[in-house]
This record gives sequence, C-alpha cells and structure tokens, in this order.
Amino acid sequence: MANQKFFQWQNDTLMRDIYPMRLVKLRDFLVFFKEADLWAEYKNKDISTLAADAKAYEDGMDYARAAAFKKYNSAKSYFMMKDARSFYVKYKPIEEEAMRLIQQNHDYFISSWPKDVRGERTFIQSRIQSFKTQLGFLRDRIRYLQRQLEGMLPEHPNRGKVEAEYKIKNESALPMLLEEMEKLREFDETYDKIEGPKLEWYKLSKGDPNYTPNEANFLVNYDPKVPVNVKDIVRMKAEQYAKSLEGKDQYQLLAEIRARFEREPKRFPLWLQYMVVHFSGMRYKSAHGSWADPKDLLVRLRVAEMKKTQAALSDGEVEARCKEKIAQYEGAGANKPKLAGATEKVWKDRVALHMQGVKARGPQSRRIGLDGLTAEEVKYEFTTLTTDQALAKLETMKSQFPAWAWKMIVMLTQLRVNHVTAPSWEIFTPEEDKARFADTTLYPLLSKWATDNTGMWRPEHGRTQELIVTRAVCNETAEHVQHIRGHLPPGGLTDNAARYFKLFKAKTPGVTFVRPKGAEHYTQGASIFWLRFVDSQPSQWQIARGVEDANGEGLLPGGFLGKKPKVKDGRNASPSAAPWSYKPGEAVTRSRTTVGADKKQITQNQWLRWIHEATVIEVVDTADGTYVYTFETSLPDDFRGTSCLGVFRNTLRWNLDDGTEDNYNRSFTAFVPEGQAPMEHVKSMMDWNKILAK
Repeated sequence: MANQKFFQWQNDTLMRDIYPMRLVKLRDFLVFFKEADLWAEYKNKDISTLAADAKAYEDGMDYARAAAFKKYNSAKSYFMMKDARSFYVKYKPIEEEAMRLIQQNHDYFISSWPKDVRGERTFIQSRIQSFKTQLGFLRDRIRYLQRQLEGMLPEHPNRGKVEAEYKIKNESALPMLLEEMEKLREFDETYDKIEGPKLEWYKLSKGDPNYTPNEANFLVNYDPKVPVNVKDIVRMKAEQYAKSLEGKDQYQLLAEIRARFEREPKRFPLWLQYMVVHFSGMRYKSAHGSWADPKDLLVRLRVAEMKKTQAALSDGEVEARCKEKIAQYEGAGANKPKLAGATEKVWKDRVALHMQGVKARGPQSRRIGLDGLTAEEVKYEFTTLTTDQALAKLETMKSQFPAWAWKMIVMLTQLRVNHVTAPSWEIFTPEEDKARFADTTLYPLLSKWATDNTGMWRPEHGRTQELIVTRAVCNETAEHVQHIRGHLPPGGLTDNAARYFKLFKAKTPGVTFVRPKGAEHYTQGASIFWLRFVDSQPSQWQIARGVEDANGEGLLPGGFLGKKPKVKDGRNASPSAAPWSYKPGEAVTRSRTTVGADKKQITQNQWLRWIHEATVIEVVDTADGTYVYTFETSLPDDFRGTSCLGVFRNTLRWNLDDGTEDNYNRSFTAFVPEGQAPMEHVKSMMDWNKILAK
C-alpha cells in the first residue's frame, strides 16, 4: 500500500480525533526531564561562576517583561471592548447564547475592573472560574444531545431539531467559549512576569501623586532589587528549551525523544518508551467499545454462511459429510482441515466432543455434531491468523459489505490506520443509520460482534501489545503499562488494587503495598491508587474494600473512626461544620446532619471509592521542588477540553498528603516486579523505522 501507515497516530485525521493533545504531551515529556537534568547540572554551582548566564537571564527578563506588558495591554483592551462580536464572526453561524456569555464577560470587565493592581489577577481568575462553570454546563448539554441522537431512530420527528442544536453547540458554542477562556488564561499568564513590578510601582507611586516614571516606563526599565540566583538561571534555560520545541511536528519531537531513550535506556524502561510513543496525547474516555477483534468477525461471517449452507442439507447429505469428516480426522489422507493438525489440548478436546455427534447414529445428533465441528474448524482457521493476515482478509472482502458496514468495521479495527480519511469516521450519518437498521441480517451480526468485544481489548493487548484502543481512562492506562511489564491485571480500580493487596498479603517476593511516607515508596512501574469520598454510591469497579499496609495504615486514619464531639462555636463565630460519622463495611460510608438556612435538617451521605490510578515514572528534584513524575490521565474537567493520557507531575508533598477530612485524598503505592511480556511483539511496536516513517 502506497504511503502505508503503521500506527493510528500517523494518520492525520486520527491524530486530530484520537490524540487531541499529541504535540503538547510529547513536548511535556521532553521539558519535564530537561528541567530535572538542568537542576541536577546547576544546583551545586556557585552563582559567582555564572556571570554570563546571569547577564543573559537579566537581559531575557527585560525582554520578557516588555513582551508580557505589551500582551497585558492588548488583552486588557480586548476585555474592555464593549462589543466583541467582530472577533467571533469566523464561527458560522455564531451561537447566540455563547455570544451573550462572552459579551457579559466584557460587561463585567468594564463595570468591575479593580482600581489598582492588587485586585487585578484575582478578578481575572474569578472570571476564569465563572467560565469553567459555563463550559461545564455546555459540555453537559452537548453530551445529553449526543446520547439523544445515539438512541434516536433516523425517522424520529425531532431528530433534525436535535441534530441542529448538537451541531451548533458543538461546532460553534463550545469553540467560542474555549477561545474566550483561552484569552482569559493568556491574560492571567502575563502576571507571571509583570505582577511583581506592577505591585512595586503601585507602592512607590501611591504616596506620591507626582511620582515618575509612569507605570509603562517603570516596567520597561525595571531593575529588580533581588539578585539573580541559580534557580532563576535553570528556569530560564528550561523555558528556552520549551520554546525551541514549539514549532516542531510530532516526528521531530519523537526523534528527540528517541535520542533521550538511547542515551539513558535504564532511566526509560521499555514500558515507558512504549507508552510515551503510542499513548501520549490520547483522549480520555473508556477504551470499552473502541475495538473489536477482526478475527472474531471473520469467524462470525463464515460460521453464519456455513450454518445457512448446512441447514439446507438433507439427512443423507449430512451423513455423507460426517463420513468425510471421520476420514479427514482419523484417516491418513492429505486433504485435512487445519484443525485436524492442532496439538493444543483445548482444541483436541473440542474435536473429540463434536466427533461424538458426527459418529452418532441419529440424524439430528449427526447434524449437531457436524455443525459444531465445522464451526470449530472456522474458529481455528481464523483465530490462528496474525492480526495483519486477518485485516488483509477483510480488505479483500470490502466489496461484499455495504458502505455503513465497512465504515463500522474500519471504526472498530486497526483498518482505521490506513482507511480513515474523513473526520466523520466514528459517526453514522442519518442515511447510514437508516440503511444499517433496515439490514436484518448483517446489522444484527455486526452489532453482536461489537457488543461481545466491548471489553476484549484488555486480554488482546495483554497478549499482543498492539495499539488497538482509541481512548482510555486512568485504570485502563495503568493496565496497558502493566501488560508491557509482563502482568495481566484484572481491570477496574477495585480489582486492580485488590490484586496488588492480595499479592502483598501472600508475601510475594518484591511486592509492596504501602501508604507512602517518602520518595522511597515511589518505585518506577508502581501503581498509585487514590481514595475519595463521593456523594453517589460507587460501582463494583470503584468501591474501596479494606486494605492495610505493613505499618497498619488502612483506608482511613484512626482518628476518623469513633464518635467525635461537635465543636462549640463562640458567640460571634460562624457555625462550624457537623462532624462526620463513619461506618466501616463492604463499602465505607460516612454521614453528617446539618441545619440549613430554613432551619430544616439536611443529611449528607458519602461513600469511599478508589478515584484514580497512575503509574510512577520517577521522583525528581527540580528548581521548583521535588516532583513525582507519572504516566496517567489528566483530569476530565480540564477547561480546554484536553483531558488526555501522558506524562504528568505533582509535587511529592501533594502526593504524600491525605488532604483535609472534607477533601480526603489518601493514596497507596503498589508495586510488583516486572514479569516477561512477549518481546517479539513489543519490538515490532518500538521499531523506530516504523515510528519515524512519514
């Protein structure tokens, strides 16, 4: 195939849809580790030996402050503009409710902009929070409309109305609000460089109405009183490196990543290399339903055809075919089905079972035996194919499928890599819906194929290590990691945590399960599990069941349990929160009763659940402190709609902290030494000739 692509992120359409944050997360990997390396290089140097670097920093900061002040003035002018409509005419049509919210934002700036710098950034951040809320409402509406469309027949009288609203909300309203939010965020970022000088000018000028220079000149010629230190220089160099990456495409970034891997292979184990290359920037959503086995489809298609043919046979014809099967399996002839040569016990047992029917005297028993044996022959023939062979077989059958069916097959298999050419590859048009729902033969078969394979990506990836899913959530991301490390976790937060705890309790060599107390508890390849109390009852995949590490640390601190006295409030004090009452059990719950403004009692109930799983990469020191680097998913409520997979980081202090009682955030780390994944599959996935092929 001309211009053959090997991985789905090499397809431009798929990269946009499946990897919305591809470039950002590839850059993050490089920048995060560059920051760590720079600090390791410079932290013990004396600033007196870095005169050239200090001068470069001072010159760079002068330029950066000037650029930030220019950007600040431009942003302020924009938000003080009464009518912002001209900035959004590119959205056709403009979604009027989104435009109203944007105009309202400008009205707030005009009427409520703080009198001096002390309140400016707080004001901007309050507007960011307000827009986050509005974006949340909008996304909820879009998801609601999408669910409506998924369950609505093409001929439904309201379908056109729902489609029109979904289209304008998703294609106009959402990007409009995201653009306004991005402008707010960029405005807020200018304060990183100019807030300090602005505050200093404000203090100097406050007591002297005739103070000179004015604010603009003060900022342009600002001379900080604090001398440059080593951390400043490291931050400057890290920022310069990050800027050097901004214009690079994914292949250029991958080439730099490859160089890093090859310089320090022990620092970057194969599982991490695999995840960085193939999962960086992938969208956040459950992997379930994103893949179905192409070999299983071939089996279903052939078996359906075979059953139809054999159902038309007379009893005599069935008897004759049964004799042929006996000769094929027990005779010495060369014309044998592939299954006859199977050596695996499971297949030999299946043959023996069905041969009992084939050899039976009764015509009905023979028919059942023949159907069963020929079905097993089909299964063996196709399940022993490689993925590439199965996909090639389906490609030869393309002309046999109606357009909607081929689209569905491409959508759910790796055929998408070379066959997707349009952004609508995951969505059926009303015409396609009408055609597939009207097909009473092929649609039920394909629908059941997709449904039966909903969660089958998990064992398939564990067996082949191929890139088959188009999305993942936190625990599914961690499961992909463990597959490459040679393990097959059961799946789901609850069962994944329970697997580690069971191995720990059995004193399995090298296994740890601990509430972390320091950096030493974050072993590379370990899973981190976080707990949280939530207002809705968790599913069986989320519930937090009892665990306890070697130090006796369990799901809850000892101080949470038992009756706690209500804090007495002073005469003029605001009422304190009622204490939580905890109830251990299959699910840990807690409740408290408060009195509302209407003097009525309100009872709040919460359940403890596992909320998140991540995989440890490394604990590193940077100029800004000690961080735990992880491969995981970002929070799904990111205001820019960029929830994704990749390398992330949080401070060691944050990771070790349980949080407050109301915002409980305890975590455990769990580690199992590496097993052995089939290296021939991983090597193919990490073939740099394929990875860097354009």
